[in-house]
Amino acid sequence: MKYIEEFYLFVKVVQEGGFSHAASALGMPTATISRRISHLEEILGHPLLHRSTRKIRLTDEGLRYYERLCTPLADIEQATGEIQGKETDLAGVIRLAAPVSLSSTLLIDMVTAFSLHHDEVQFDISQTNDHQQLLEGDRDLVFFNGELPQTQPHTTLLGQVRYGLFASPLYLAKRGCPAHPAALDEQDLIYCWPHQHWQLSNREGESARICPQAKLTVSQAQAALRAAEQHLGIINVPRYLVQQALREGRLQPVLPDWQTPSRPFYMQLTQPNFAPLRVKLFAEFVEKYSEPYRQDRPAP
Repeated sequence: MKYIEEFYLFVKVVQEGGFSHAASALGMPTATISRRISHLEEILGHPLLHRSTRKIRLTDEGLRYYERLCTPLADIEQATGEIQGKETDLAGVIRLAAPVSLSSTLLIDMVTAFSLHHDEVQFDISQTNDHQQLLEGDRDLVFFNGELPQTQPHTTLLGQVRYGLFASPLYLAKRGCPAHPAALDEQDLIYCWPHQHWQLSNREGESARICPQAKLTVSQAQAALRAAEQHLGIINVPRYLVQQALREGRLQPVLPDWQTPSRPFYMQLTQPNFAPLRVKLFAEFVEKYSEPYRQDRPAP
């Protein structure tokens, strides 16, 4: 087949999300790939890609061409690997974007666990709390905390992030451990976005709204956690964030029979029709890993 290498390069550019990413995955100069695809477009008489500084998009002709090429080229790769005695090649980079606290804890745990079985896969994580920035990047998978500002396509609800109140043993020894939410008015509180006022409830149906002046207000959960570990006050943060601090005795639960509202977290597969196998496998792994957060029993 005369232009099979150009076909392969075109499919790779789409799957990798750009010329530079494809060049890195294939070990080829970006200019060479761009030139070869431009040559293919000249032969076909139609542009296949809309090029921009941030990302590439398929033209209508490019989409139809990709859909026709993708399966047979994947079959050729698989057949070649079988003859050579190799498993399906997953090598390459998975590009992720997620809020700072989620990417620094739960997402890192997922990446680490996945990498134990797929050492040939690399990860690139963009960390931001700006929803718009999360959506605008050239990421394979995007993770969100909280309610989405609008309906997003190809988005999966992974579960609910459960929150709790925590403080250091030394702080509680000095100030006393509150027995009821009403006693929080006399405590030093550390507010962290998005919970700058706390709504607590228990299994008996009682509820309490906590909104005194905070000792400290921050926008990052890690900052609140660090302040609490240094005995500054009581925090309301995701339970998964404090697991190590609880195990090591640096923090302990406050009002464990009361809880604040949980927040949903989501995963978006940005290009489901073009995603490489490694991206699809990781997305499936994330869904399975997150199963405890979709159950009624409290997740970590």
